[in-house]
Amino acid sequence: MIDTPAISPIEAWCAVSRLRYSAAGAGERVIALLHGWGDTKEIWHATIAALSARTRVFALDLPGHGGSPLDGAERMQHIAGRVAAFCTAQEIHRITLVGHSMGGNVALELTLTHPHLVERLALVAPAALGSAMPPYTRLYLQDGYGWAALRASLLLYRGLDALARHWRPIAGMERVLPGLRRATCAAHHDPEGLRRLLNGLFANSLDERLDQVCVPTLVINGDRDPIVPAELSRRVAAAIPDAQFVALRGALHHPMDEQPEVFQRVLLEFLA
Repeated sequence: MIDTPAISPIEAWCAVSRLRYSAAGAGERVIALLHGWGDTKEIWHATIAALSARTRVFALDLPGHGGSPLDGAERMQHIAGRVAAFCTAQEIHRITLVGHSMGGNVALELTLTHPHLVERLALVAPAALGSAMPPYTRLYLQDGYGWAALRASLLLYRGLDALARHWRPIAGMERVLPGLRRATCAAHHDPEGLRRLLNGLFANSLDERLDQVCVPTLVINGDRDPIVPAELSRRVAAAIPDAQFVALRGALHHPMDEQPEVFQRVLLEFLA
């Protein structure tokens, strides 16, 4: 079992990058955690606890999520630019990126455009091969019913958020309801902003650029992930020179939340 002491990360705002973030730990080594589409930095709470005992760690709300305004950052290149601006504002010269799903796409984009900045890369179910992802992942982009489906999903999340706030038994069901916690964090996202970001994500398929990644890279995927199937992450790892691939048995799309101890062990071994 990994020793993950209880921590209270500092919550702050970076005016330069216009990003809300959590920060914990200390030291020369710096790690940034980038969440996926529709999530927030809160999915990294357990990961921050595990990492902050060893290093300085930041978890960012990406544009259009949580406490960070979209401000026109609809393309993955724009988001990568704002993460780079965050690093400049924090006087970070070398960083390890851990990116999940859309955050994996952003992490790759930042690594490719700012190779002097990124020293290591961990990709968790990276949405890097947009053209190969399952057709149902584009549901919200379909004309007509896609917009309605997205709004209906957010209304459902808001109902779950209200239930979680007023029904005490839910608060103690940590192992059973990780999906509910994620839904309550996503409940108040702007549907128009999410749709624009999803379109920007699929527009940035990185198939032909992966062989240009020149930093040590780990790719992690749940073997039951329906959003980014493990085979796609195997392809990403195979395309990046000397990248490692690890499949987590029984995990879906959020292994940091579904199997936190297993996920942390794999990540820490790579970072060591």
